[in-house]
Amino acid sequence: MDTKKLSNSLFTKTQQRVLGLLFGAPGKSFYTNEIVRIAAIGRGTVTRELAKLAEAGVLTVAPAGNQRHYQANQDCPVYGELVKIARKLFEIDIPVSKSKPVRAEPEIVRKSGVKKAGKPKAGIKKVVKKKAVVNAEPLPEEPPVVDDEGQLGLF
Repeated sequence: MDTKKLSNSLFTKTQQRVLGLLFGAPGKSFYTNEIVRIAAIGRGTVTRELAKLAEAGVLTVAPAGNQRHYQANQDCPVYGELVKIARKLFEIDIPVSKSKPVRAEPEIVRKSGVKKAGKPKAGIKKVVKKKAVVNAEPLPEEPPVVDDEGQLGLF
């Protein structure tokens, strides 16, 4: 029996990835952006699926600051079956460590060429790029331009 056809006929792509992640590692909690990144599906779709599964009691939600951490609900009546289904049918890479991705701050350059100063976000190292200063020789002065009527100007 083809497990891919079976999983595609029973669950949507989003459900497969979300359930595969959360029930593939049932003792681990994941925050929303982490689920979106690992599942490689749009944030809106994942958020709707997470809300639906949490409302049904399949997942638990624990707020932590401005994040929501989702985990497989062990009190769910079909918990054991979902763990077995996730491990048999869903193919998803579950990260071993719970490390946050390092994101670089975008460089904001004003018209004057000066970078906007600001505090780096927690956990992000600020990288300062040094620019080389080139000493150029001054240009030789050119004699002023005079037209036929004796007027100075740029022609």
